[in-house]
Amino acid sequence: MFPPYELSMKRITLSLFWLLATVGAFAQDIQVTGKVSDKSNNEPIPYASVSLLGTSFGTLSDFEGAFALAFPANQGDTLLISSMGFETMKIPLSHDAQSQEIQVSLSPSSVLLNEVVVHAGENPAWRILRKVVDNRKQNDYKQLEAYDYDSYNKVEIDANKISDKLGERKIYRKIEGAAETVGELTDDSGEKLIPMFISESYSHYYYRTNPSLSKEVIKKTHVKGIATTDGSLTSQLIGSTFQQYNFYGSRLNILNKNFSSPIANDWRLVYDYYLADSLTLGGEFVYRIEFEPKNKQDLAFSGVMWISKANYALVMIDATIGKEANLNFVDRIKIQQDLEQVGAVYFPVKSRVVIDVDQLSKNSSGLLLKFVSYNENISLNQPKEPAFFNNPIILSDDYRENEDDFWRKIRPESLSMDDRKAYAMIDSMKQLPTVQRITTLTNIATTGYVPFVHGVDIGPLVHTGAINNTEGARMRLGLRTNTDFSKSWVLKGYTAYGTKDGKWKGGGEVMRIFSKSPWSTAKIGFKKDLEQVGLKEEDVGLGSIFSAAVRFGTLLRPYYENEINIEAEREMSKGLTAKMAFRTRDFSPLYSFSYYSEPGEARSYFRTSELVGEITMARDQINLINDNERIDMGTVRSPTVTLKYILGLPNVLGSDFTYSHVMLRYKHTLSLGSLGKTYYRFEAGKIFGTVPYPILKNHLGNQTPLIITSGFNLMNYYEFTSDQYFWGRFHQDLEGLIFNRIPLIKKLKLRTFATGKILFGSLSEQNKSINNTGLVSDQALAVKGLDPYKPYIEMGYGISNIFKLFRVEAIHRLTYLDNPGVKKFGVKFSAEITL
Repeated sequence: MFPPYELSMKRITLSLFWLLATVGAFAQDIQVTGKVSDKSNNEPIPYASVSLLGTSFGTLSDFEGAFALAFPANQGDTLLISSMGFETMKIPLSHDAQSQEIQVSLSPSSVLLNEVVVHAGENPAWRILRKVVDNRKQNDYKQLEAYDYDSYNKVEIDANKISDKLGERKIYRKIEGAAETVGELTDDSGEKLIPMFISESYSHYYYRTNPSLSKEVIKKTHVKGIATTDGSLTSQLIGSTFQQYNFYGSRLNILNKNFSSPIANDWRLVYDYYLADSLTLGGEFVYRIEFEPKNKQDLAFSGVMWISKANYALVMIDATIGKEANLNFVDRIKIQQDLEQVGAVYFPVKSRVVIDVDQLSKNSSGLLLKFVSYNENISLNQPKEPAFFNNPIILSDDYRENEDDFWRKIRPESLSMDDRKAYAMIDSMKQLPTVQRITTLTNIATTGYVPFVHGVDIGPLVHTGAINNTEGARMRLGLRTNTDFSKSWVLKGYTAYGTKDGKWKGGGEVMRIFSKSPWSTAKIGFKKDLEQVGLKEEDVGLGSIFSAAVRFGTLLRPYYENEINIEAEREMSKGLTAKMAFRTRDFSPLYSFSYYSEPGEARSYFRTSELVGEITMARDQINLINDNERIDMGTVRSPTVTLKYILGLPNVLGSDFTYSHVMLRYKHTLSLGSLGKTYYRFEAGKIFGTVPYPILKNHLGNQTPLIITSGFNLMNYYEFTSDQYFWGRFHQDLEGLIFNRIPLIKKLKLRTFATGKILFGSLSEQNKSINNTGLVSDQALAVKGLDPYKPYIEMGYGISNIFKLFRVEAIHRLTYLDNPGVKKFGVKFSAEITL
C-alpha cells in the first residue's frame, strides 16, 4: 500500500503525463509543402499567399512558386491560396498525415483589382508611393559608382497554340513524331508544347556609372535549338546584357518598347493603386500594393509589389502586361523580380520574364518565351577603368567546352524533368532532314547567303536579280568566304550582266581581320558597275535591301563607275571607331550630262582620287561579332556622332579636281514616357572647291507613293543641290496616346506619329557656273540651289499599325511652292511590322 501522500503524487504525475501526451497528440504540427503554378501555362507563381483559413497562419510562395507552412493540427483544415490576377482556391487538408505535399494550379482571373471607394482622405497607397519615389535614388543600384556580379541565365522558347491546320501538315507531324519518341510536354491545361530552343549561360557582368559603361564576360554557354546553331552570335545574345530590368528607372525597355514603371515619377498619371496588405517577409515588414494602369491600352503593367517599410524600397514585384495593351502579336508579358538589400541599395537577385506570342496567322503556332536570371556574388563600388569596357561582350576561349558536371554545380536550381525532356526532344528533332533544311533556310534568311562549297557562300540573295530600263534583266552572282575558309581573311567577289546593255560588271574585295577584340581590319577592293547619282549606299545611309531595290524600274541619272578602294578600320576605345581610306573613281554618264572643265570647254567624264577619314563616337554602343562580321546593335542612351572628311587629290591616278568635304552627322533617340519616343537626326556639311554636281550634295527627293524616312518626301528628284548644307529630321512616335482613349476605336490598336524635316543649303556661283553649261537641252537637268535664307520645310502626321502592317502619312510642303511640278500636299504609305 502506498501512503496517501505518495499515492496522490503518483496520481497527479500520471494525470499530468496523460494531459501532456493528449495535448501533444492534438497539437502536433502539420507540415504542408507544395508549389503554386499558373494553370494556363504551368509557370510558377511567386509571392502567392498561402494561409490557413480562419487563422493567422500563412506564408508566401517563393520565386519558384514553392511554399512551406507549418501549423498545429487543431487550428484548421483548409488552405486558402490566392494571387493577384488568379482565382482564389480552397484546398481541404487531411489530419491523418503530418507531412503533406500538394500541387496547386490557379486559373487566371479576368478581374485584377477590386473597385475601391475612398470616402474621405487620400488613398493610403499614395503616401507609400510618394516615399518610394522620394527614396528611389538611394535605393536604386544604378546610382552606385560601380557594381559587378556573377549571372546565370536560362532561355527557353516553346511553340504553343498549334493550329489544327498546322497540326495536319506533314512537316509538323514529322517534328511531333520525333519529339514524342522522348515524351510529351504540355501545360496544365493539356495544351501541347514543342520545344524550339533552350540555353544556359554563366557570365560575369560589370557596370560603372560615370561614364555609363558595361561589360559582360561570358564564361560558359549551353545552347540547343531547332534552326539554331551554337554559334558565337547566339552565345552573346543569351547572357545578362540583354536581360536588364530595372523598375527604379522611369521606363523599362522590353522588345524595343518603353513601359512605364509603377514607381516612376509620373506614377499617379499612369496607375491606380490599392494597399492590399502589410506583412513580414523574410524578417522585413513590407506593404503589399496592387496596381493597374488607368488605361489598359497603355504600355503599363498590372500586378502587385512589396515595399519595405524601413526604407521604402522595392523588395519584390510581379508585373504583367495583358493582351489589351497596344502591342502586336503579344498575348502577355510577365516580369517577376526578387530584390535583396546589398549594402545601401536593393539589387535584383532573381528575375523571371515570360513572353507569350500569339499566332501570326490561323495556320501558324504561337511562341512561349521564358527567361530566368540569377545574380550572385555581388560586389559594389569597385569601378574598373574605362578602358576595361572597350569590348562590351566577350566570350571566353573555352565558352563551349563544358560538361554536365559544371552545369549541375553552377545552376541555382536543378533542371526540372520538363527541362531535361526539352533538351532531349530538341536533340531528337534536329536529326530530321526536314529540320536540317529549316535550319539551312533560316541561316539563309538571316545572313542572305547560301552555303556553296566548304568555306564559300553564295550571295547576298537580295542582289541576285533586278529589272530596269538601262540594263534590262540584271543577273548577279556573288561569292564570299566564311570562317571555315579562314577566321582572319575574308574574300568577296561578284559578277553581273545586263541583257539590255550587254555589259559585264563585277568587283572583288580582300579583307584582313587583325583583331576581333578590339575590332581592327584592313581591306582592298575594286568595282566596275552601274550606279545612280546620289543613290549610293554611302550617300543615303540605308542598307543592302534599299540598294537592291533602287536597281528596279527607271534608273535615275545612271552612270558607270570604276572604283579602287583601300581602307583600314579600328576600334580605338569603347564607342570610338576610326576609318582611313584612299579611293579613286571615274564617272561615265549614261544620261545627258556635261560641265565646264575650262571656260568654253565642256566635258562629260571625270575622275576623282580621295583620302577619307571618319570617326564615329557612340559611347554605349553594343557591337557583336558573328563569325567574320561585326554587327552594330545600336546605343542604349547616348547619341551617335560621326565626323567625316574627304580630301580630293588632283593629278593622282588621273584625277581632275581639288576639293574637300567636311561632314558631321548626329542621331539620337529620346524616351518621353507616356508621350512615346522621339527620333531625331541632323547632318551638316560643306564642300570646298569647284566640282561637277555628282560630287556635290544632291538632296534625296521622293516622287514615289512610298514613305522614305531618309529623304524629303515631297521634294522632286534632284530638285536641290548644295555645296554647304544643314538638314534635320525628327519623328515623334506617340504610340497609342490618342487612340487608346477613344472607345471602340482603341480596340484597333492604332498609333499616331508626327514628322518634320528641314533643309538649309546654298550653292556657290562657281558651282552653278561649272555645272549649268548651257549645253543641256533638258532644263530639268539644270543644277539648282536653295536660297541661303529660306529653308525647305515639310511636316507630316499619320496613323501607323493599320491592320498591324501599314503606315499612312499626310505630308505638307511649306516652302518653295512656286517651283515647277511640286506638290504642296501628299499622302504616302509604307509597310512595317512592329510590336
